[in-house]
Amino acid sequence: LQSVFRGRAAIWMQSLLNLEFKSVPFLGDYVLLAFGIGITILMQSSSITTSTLTPLVGVGLISLEKMFPFTVGANIGTTITGIMSALASSNIKVGMTVALAHLFFNLIGTLIWFPLPFMRAVPLSMAKFLGSMAADLRWFPVAYIFTMFAVLPIIFFLLSLAGVAVVGVLGSLLFLALLALVVLTCLRSTRPHVLPEALKRDPECLPNTLR
Repeated sequence: LQSVFRGRAAIWMQSLLNLEFKSVPFLGDYVLLAFGIGITILMQSSSITTSTLTPLVGVGLISLEKMFPFTVGANIGTTITGIMSALASSNIKVGMTVALAHLFFNLIGTLIWFPLPFMRAVPLSMAKFLGSMAADLRWFPVAYIFTMFAVLPIIFFLLSLAGVAVVGVLGSLLFLALLALVVLTCLRSTRPHVLPEALKRDPECLPNTLR
C-alpha cells in the first residue's frame, strides 16, 4: 500500500478520505458516515468496508478520527443485509423482528457515541490504547479476541445459569475492584504523596502502555 499510494494518488486519497468542511467542522464526519453506509450496502458486508480501510489508517492515509465515521456507517449499512434477507424469508414477521432489532441496536449505539465530540473520545481512546498494547505485546491481539469472543461469553452464560444472587455478588466484587483501580489511578496522578511507596511504582512486568 505504501508503494501504491504515493504522489498524486496519495494526495487525492488523503483529501477524499479525510474530508472536512472548515465552515461547518463536523459536517464532513456525517458525510463520511453516509458514505460508509452506502459502500457497505453496495458491498453487502461491513467487514469488506472496514478491512479495506484499516490498512490505509496504518499507512497514514486516513486519520483515526476519520475512520470512526466510516466504521459507524458500516455498522449501520450492514443491517440492510439482514432486512433484505428477512424480506425474502418464509417467516417475514420473525425475520424482520430480528433484523430491526439489529438495526435499532446499531442506531442507538450511534446516537450515544457519535453526535457529541466528547463521547467520541471514549471509543477512540480505547482504540488507541488497544493499538498501543498490540504494539507492545505481539500476543495481545490473539488473547484479546479469544477472551472477548470465547472466554467472556462462556463466563456470562455460566453466570446466567447460576442465578441472580451469584451474579449480584460477583458483579459487586468486580465493580468494587474497578472502582479501586480508578481511585488508585486518580491518586497516582493528582496526590501521589498519600500513597505508600509500593503503590507509587509500576511493576516491572507492565508493558510501556500501562506505565
